[in-house]
Amino acid sequence: MTIASLQAKPFNVRLRRPFSFFAYTLKALPYALVSITTREGIRGIGEAALAWDVTGETQPGALAVTKLLKGVVEKKHIDSVDDVKDILEEINGAVFGNTGLKTALESALLDALGQEKQKPIFRLLKASPKKSVTFQKTFSFEELDAAIGDIAQQYASQGVSVFKFKIGKNAERELRALQKVRRACPKATLTLDGNQAWRRYQEAQRFLNKTKPMHIAWVEQPLHWDDTDGLAKLRAAGFVIMVDESCHAIADVKRLAKARALDLVNMKLAKCGGLFALKEMIQFCEKEGIGFMLGDMIHSPVGTAYNLHAATLGNFLSYDLTLPNRLHPKEKHIGKGLVFKGCTAQIPQGPGLGVTV
Repeated sequence: MTIASLQAKPFNVRLRRPFSFFAYTLKALPYALVSITTREGIRGIGEAALAWDVTGETQPGALAVTKLLKGVVEKKHIDSVDDVKDILEEINGAVFGNTGLKTALESALLDALGQEKQKPIFRLLKASPKKSVTFQKTFSFEELDAAIGDIAQQYASQGVSVFKFKIGKNAERELRALQKVRRACPKATLTLDGNQAWRRYQEAQRFLNKTKPMHIAWVEQPLHWDDTDGLAKLRAAGFVIMVDESCHAIADVKRLAKARALDLVNMKLAKCGGLFALKEMIQFCEKEGIGFMLGDMIHSPVGTAYNLHAATLGNFLSYDLTLPNRLHPKEKHIGKGLVFKGCTAQIPQGPGLGVTV
């Protein structure tokens, strides 16, 4: 196949209700939809999750960078996974960073190749034939209300066993919510996500000490992304530390592991740049005995489909991916092909990405 054109368009996805964490409140996702069209008439797509607070990307920037890359991508031949890797290497050489956009470009290339080969992406990569995964439930600040215990039980009845709480704004309210969910779901795995809420490890430690009766499994990114020493001190104090904003690529995993500043890693495609980079991180973590989960930036079904292919690449502790009820009801037209049963999603089995726009 020969790539005839590369395009990116604004892809604005509305949420059902605001989603707040320490840094921001999101009401819509100003993303980009990347597509390649081949001379044979095949169209591959990818969603660029543009997390300005994590990767520094914005929608106008992604659209502009895509135009810069047209000369790199167009007229290239893609007949194998190695061809896709070669194109991605050229893209990495032409543009620094922009990992959310690069993930979308990789998705579009593999989607087109999978359609041509009549294979889903995970089979192109010879990944495990996992059939489905059950997502965890993440509570934003808006959801830490009086009914949180009942809500947790409803999710638990659908097979959810991991609950994550956004923390760092209102300690009393957050502790009450933790207590209610622990009472409602005594066997559940409870985790915390600070999203860099504290600037000093002593402040984080004071709050985390109060959560000990709730038996927290791990705390995610309590400190600023570059506070390696603080993360190491919290870990030395007995807390299980999962890194997110601190850890984008395999070099970050190696650096933080050497500094004894992590136990676990929240891996996200938009941070590392795609499936191939993710697989490299997984292999290192498995070798070094570092646990890892699969997270996302909140996605439409297009991005969620790509994350489901990523789910086949390793033995993840949990899947913090986007449930359909996170999106506005009128956004149902975005992406067709995903199959959910409650909080469990099937790995797409159709050719390529497995969803259409």
